[in-house]
Amino acid sequence: MQITNIAMSKILFDEDFNCRGKITPMDVVDLAKSIREEGLIQAVSVCPLVGPRAKANPGKEYLLIAGYRRFTAFKINEQDHIPAVIRQDITREEDACFFNLAENLQRTELNILQEARALKKLEELGISEEDAALRLKMSRGWVQVRYMVLRLPRVVQEEIAAGWMTQKQIRDSYSHYKDSGELACFAAVRQFKDDKIKGRKGTRKKVKKSKAKDLETKARRDIPEIHELQDHIYQEFGGNNIATRLLAWCAGTITSGDVHLGLQEWAKTQERTYRMP
Repeated sequence: MQITNIAMSKILFDEDFNCRGKITPMDVVDLAKSIREEGLIQAVSVCPLVGPRAKANPGKEYLLIAGYRRFTAFKINEQDHIPAVIRQDITREEDACFFNLAENLQRTELNILQEARALKKLEELGISEEDAALRLKMSRGWVQVRYMVLRLPRVVQEEIAAGWMTQKQIRDSYSHYKDSGELACFAAVRQFKDDKIKGRKGTRKKVKKSKAKDLETKARRDIPEIHELQDHIYQEFGGNNIATRLLAWCAGTITSGDVHLGLQEWAKTQERTYRMP
């Protein structure tokens, strides 16, 4: 898509819109240095500013929908203009939110709480779990867990943001909270944390023979099994990666084009060239 140099003063930088939340200058010092030395590798993305946002922000013509770290780095470098792709096709709030979240899921390691807060905006816009999962090309279980995070007490959300809780523990915590209230939920989280400190001895279960046998069985896997493994990889490795994208392709939730783009991005991290077939 065509890249245009846009005056930064015309772009609305709304941290409440961005799923990553507040970005401080310290977060992007290295990026700012890299841009000074090597230039900007990828332009930011903006869409026309319309509706209530436009009325509330006179003088602004565009909403920044992707590239908040890059934009902040340009501020540090005291730049007046920034290369941007203008997404004229994005005219609705929900489309802008989907674009921002999907772009961040592909590029950065968001914690589950950040992802949940982004989904909250979609929920407020009336987007169902099924539609959110379909448009983000994630499993419905992935979306459900993050909606559960939104409903848990703030102190539990902070523990989740720390990154040590598994998705199963989040589900269990939510069940305790829903069935027995905050105190039961807090007790469950404390137990999970104690088990984590002790090497998870308290939460590790014996592998059943049938499960152990399954680990050695070659068989065609159904969609729930693929999604379960996808969620496990996501949790263990801290975000989406080429493995989760390949599984999404196997499950039929992303296109062949999407998976080839994922392979192309992965190849860049390995300093290799990938050619689409």
